[in-house]
Amino acid sequence: MAVKLVLLKSGEMLISDAKELVSDENQASPYAYILDLPHLISYSSKDSTNEIDIVFKPWVMISKDKKMMIPTDWVVTILDPLDDIQRMYVEDMKMISNGMKPKSDSTVEIVDGDGEDDEETDEEETND
Repeated sequence: MAVKLVLLKSGEMLISDAKELVSDENQASPYAYILDLPHLISYSSKDSTNEIDIVFKPWVMISKDKKMMIPTDWVVTILDPLDDIQRMYVEDMKMISNGMKPKSDSTVEIVDGDGEDDEETDEEETND
């Protein structure tokens, strides 16, 4: 599974298992992306902490389709989600595929890219 964040021209941020769609092997770039169980992500930061509240909602709630094609000209960028956000999405999709209702929202703590706490770095900077 290649879970990606997909930012659309509309400003919507989706999370989904994303695959490139090409017409043949010789095509250099995709003409569309196939998103499997795309969910809209909404988030808000908590007061002066490194935590954010995350909510996943089905992107198109009134369709029974699980896979959706998005033309490349509607995609602004594709990004890798934070590990915790990816884990939450995968767990929620497993619950959906097992006929269970996933959690409606969660809280994630934002840390720098290496996942390490910044305390040591802050101490070193103040000693210089």
